[in-house]
Amino acid sequence: MRDETDVPEAPATPQPKLTPANENPWYVLMTLYGDDHERNRKAWNAWIGQALSDSQRLLVSEIDPEIVIELAAWPNLREQITQLYRTRLGGGTLEKELKLPNPEHLIHLSRLKVDQPLTIDRMVFGNGLVIANCRFREVYAEGAVFLTSVSVRNSTFQSSFFAISSVWKSGVSFSGVQFDDVVFTRSRFEGEFNFHGVTCEGSATFDDCAFGGYTGYSDVTFEQPASWTSAEFTDHASFTTCYFKESSKHRIGPTFSLARFEKPASFRHSKFRCGHPVFDGTVLHDRTTFAANPDHWPEVHEKRRSSTDSERLETARETCATIRHLLAKQGLPEDEHFFFRREMHFAGRIGPIRQRLPYLLFGWFSEYGYSIARPFWWLFAIWLLGTFVIAQHFVAETAKPLLGSDDWTAMALSFSNLFPVFGFGRVYFGAEFLQALPQHLKVLSGFQTVASLPLLFFLGLGLRQRFRLR
Repeated sequence: MRDETDVPEAPATPQPKLTPANENPWYVLMTLYGDDHERNRKAWNAWIGQALSDSQRLLVSEIDPEIVIELAAWPNLREQITQLYRTRLGGGTLEKELKLPNPEHLIHLSRLKVDQPLTIDRMVFGNGLVIANCRFREVYAEGAVFLTSVSVRNSTFQSSFFAISSVWKSGVSFSGVQFDDVVFTRSRFEGEFNFHGVTCEGSATFDDCAFGGYTGYSDVTFEQPASWTSAEFTDHASFTTCYFKESSKHRIGPTFSLARFEKPASFRHSKFRCGHPVFDGTVLHDRTTFAANPDHWPEVHEKRRSSTDSERLETARETCATIRHLLAKQGLPEDEHFFFRREMHFAGRIGPIRQRLPYLLFGWFSEYGYSIARPFWWLFAIWLLGTFVIAQHFVAETAKPLLGSDDWTAMALSFSNLFPVFGFGRVYFGAEFLQALPQHLKVLSGFQTVASLPLLFFLGLGLRQRFRLR
């Protein structure tokens, strides 16, 4: 018989061969003057300006009026750009047969290896842009304007991707992309925005961004802090199967402070393992959804070690309270109580012991009003303790009022002490019997009666929650 271990391993999936960036005509146009980024921008905008319609020029003028002048400079720069382009792409010799790309066609960067930082600040992209299977060192796109759709897939940005104050007038999709640090601060996305299968190894910043169309983050892994502070979501937003990973370097949840969600957002399948999201001053739509699943949230039994931990605990409590309030409006009592329990847990870890003790007792005796078993077993333990103490006394007792007492009497008396509202003590024992009890049994009976009251209340809370009683 053939040994299964002798089966050779399947060959690895072949990786696409990368070509030098200087062999791509569009990359050459973007970097025509080398490190002189201003001249590169003017040359690119002049070239792309040939294909722009009047309506597109009007859009650009509303975004950055100074760029409109550059879009009209092609007649003056045509000869210079053409000659330099032929020299660059011809390997340093003037190749008259090399033609410039058609500005009306799709801009395509495929299988490129870009070892130098690529700067496309304030450049205009008039037609579709596709970046596929490329490897970049770092990209700077501050103030860049993308008038039509953009697709970036299966590419790697080894250092940083800075697109601060960029404008994306149509749909944009990042699929299978690996970032280090990615920054979209103050950017505007007027079409659909999709982040799918993306890994962010560094920080991800979307502060002050405006998302005008559907916004989708699916199968995204954030290994470092992520922030959407003051972001605006005009359409539906979905953070489906996002994984905010816990790291030894940070324990900070994603930040949505002062963000605004005008339509429902979904966080149902997101995992916040690094920390609870921050919703300080955030406007959430009433139909926003969250998962009441402990596997999707940080552990709640960690020890408090510093003032930073105290701040994180306060943030977690506020976040759970915010989510609980939303779920209460949606009529989801089970999910609501899940976040209520977490809120109470964090409240029991903030402040001095005198402030925390009521929350701690609430948790120990009833799991914050959720458990039926806990108050029941506490009642049983108090009943059993009373039974043993009373029975022990009856063995040695010879007083007349207590003659004939046995273990069954001890169990009944202990039960009567726990449920005085039923009046068992008056009916079955009588005043003479109770008066004849020694002082320590009277104290025990009083303790049982007092202790049973909150436990019965907690038992009622658990039954009410379990059977949805209102």
